[in-house]
Amino acid sequence: MDTTAPDTYAAERLRSFPLFSDLGAQDLGVLAAMAQFRRYPKGAFITVQGEAVNQMYLLVSGRVKMSLASPDGKELVLEHLEAPAHFGETALVDAEPLNVDVIAMAEVELFVIDARDLASAIRVQPRLALSLIGTLSRRLKTMVSRLEDMAFHDATHRVMRVVLNVATASYESQGVPFVKGMTHYDIATLAGTSRETASRVISALVKDGVLATKGRTIVVDLIALRDRIGSG
Repeated sequence: MDTTAPDTYAAERLRSFPLFSDLGAQDLGVLAAMAQFRRYPKGAFITVQGEAVNQMYLLVSGRVKMSLASPDGKELVLEHLEAPAHFGETALVDAEPLNVDVIAMAEVELFVIDARDLASAIRVQPRLALSLIGTLSRRLKTMVSRLEDMAFHDATHRVMRVVLNVATASYESQGVPFVKGMTHYDIATLAGTSRETASRVISALVKDGVLATKGRTIVVDLIALRDRIGSG
């Protein structure tokens, strides 16, 4: 795990986060000086369920999953985060241990900022607090939406919803509506169904021209997929 990076590199990467878009060069430099750079290989645990965390993590490259593990080894995947993204921000207001595992799904690079340092940055730039609240609100809405899907919709709908959500996030951050680097098993765990079911749904959508596959990348027609979900 590499933990060194020049402040100029940190400032350059932090600028890509909407969270810090209102910071001037000087404030961004101050924040960059607080950030500790880390690199994790695929499969590494970044945080562990029950671990006390007093830091915020800024994912600058790669993808992580947030999941829960039962005592008998079953896994419930709550969310996949693609860079740029952040997690652990509740450390600012909550001293409770994390209740999820965060696992690298590819090689990832991230910055870690101590909660006390981030609190100081918020005093300088109060709009950071509003951005963090906005992120937490969106995650809560996503969780509620997933609970509704689990309770009221079948597996086909849930798989389509997962693909739509991931592709929409990709389009908003990278300008391309795709699902990249996720296996059918990854999609299935987010949808709460089997890999076989996820594969069947994806194959049917490819046949209908809603999706197109290129290797392990799924390119999504967002409008067609939204229409399919809405008519289901």
